[in-house]
Amino acid sequence: MLQNAIFITGAGQRIGLFLAKQVLLHTDYPVVFTYRSEKPGVAELIALGAIGFQVDFNQVNAEQTLITQLQQTVASLRAVVHNASTWASDEDVANDFTLYDSMFKTHVELPYRLNVALKPLLDASDSALKDIVAITDTSVDLVNDQHIAYLASKTALNNLTKNFAKKYAPEIKVNAIAPGLILFNEGDTSEYKQKRLTQSAIPIEPGAIVIWQALEYLLNSSYTTGISLPVDGGKNLI
Repeated sequence: MLQNAIFITGAGQRIGLFLAKQVLLHTDYPVVFTYRSEKPGVAELIALGAIGFQVDFNQVNAEQTLITQLQQTVASLRAVVHNASTWASDEDVANDFTLYDSMFKTHVELPYRLNVALKPLLDASDSALKDIVAITDTSVDLVNDQHIAYLASKTALNNLTKNFAKKYAPEIKVNAIAPGLILFNEGDTSEYKQKRLTQSAIPIEPGAIVIWQALEYLLNSSYTTGISLPVDGGKNLI
């Protein structure tokens, strides 16, 4: 049974993978993570000593199965990081409404259920600091009529985070990280990249390191709870 583990959802690729690797390489905490499909990053994390659970949260009873697996594997948790995400435009949703359900299940129902079910494991940690951190989106306070469903689900996650911060204080700190542009996707055109870069006061593609820096701050701060920490290069200044 693992003690003082850090649990990260959706860590098989991109930002989640980077965060899990940093925990394994730079801290003494064991890592438990979820992933949807087999990717090179999954094998990399397992080789580093992490324990992974393959989960499709769109399947019936997936959350309860995961909770049971965690309870059988982990004796205590140092932190829970809600990183799993589903992204779809409103055009995508119009063509396949199951994407709407998937976004709300991944961004709202899953974090809610995990926050409730995993509280005893957080309480069991002998660490002076215990954390829940949700990865939201810097655009939750902005208007974007092409991504109404996605932003509604991320806004709900942001609200959920604030309310759990009040409910679980002072024993467990609960915060959000709100990323802007972090990593471009394969296939993004040069025109799209230039457009995105002009939307921030610091016009760079910073990479996942800036999310790790934000997570490190929140994990190590003894006096920070209930906030949404923007990591967006000053997008609100443009």
